[in-house]
Amino acid sequence: MLSESLQNKLNEQIQKEAYASNAYLALATWAENKGLPNIAEYFYFASDDERSHMLQLYKYINANGGSAALKDSLGKVKTSFKTVLDVFKHVFDLEHGVTVSINELSTWCLQNGEHATFFFLQAFVLEQQDAERKVQEIITIVERMGFEDRNLFYLDKQFKKINQQAGAEGGG
Repeated sequence: MLSESLQNKLNEQIQKEAYASNAYLALATWAENKGLPNIAEYFYFASDDERSHMLQLYKYINANGGSAALKDSLGKVKTSFKTVLDVFKHVFDLEHGVTVSINELSTWCLQNGEHATFFFLQAFVLEQQDAERKVQEIITIVERMGFEDRNLFYLDKQFKKINQQAGAEGGG
């Protein structure tokens, strides 16, 4: 049985994962409106990935005697960006925020004797580390290719390869 404090902390993480999923959907819309279908697909994959994390947490709470909950309002997501570089810097900040949150939750579990949940969270910890690294690599690609309108076609084509690689690895 999960303690009430642990349930509250896990439910807070559910909100953050749901917010990130919604934020990625907004980014997919931004990319679609800019005529960047492969970048949009990348964001759709990322949204699914965040929703999957949310569901894993949701099921974990419920399966262990707790009560998972999703709040009515997750907060407003950012929808306006000047450049694709701004978009990916926002993505990095989004991922970093989730990383900090999951690390804090994991540390809290260890300090409070919630060892089973600590071990459950380790896959999330490692995945977040990988997600930040991959977004930083994308930022480097965007900076090297350039993000002026004339380069966006080629940048979008690069994302077809990124999406195929993510699909082969089993996620966004």
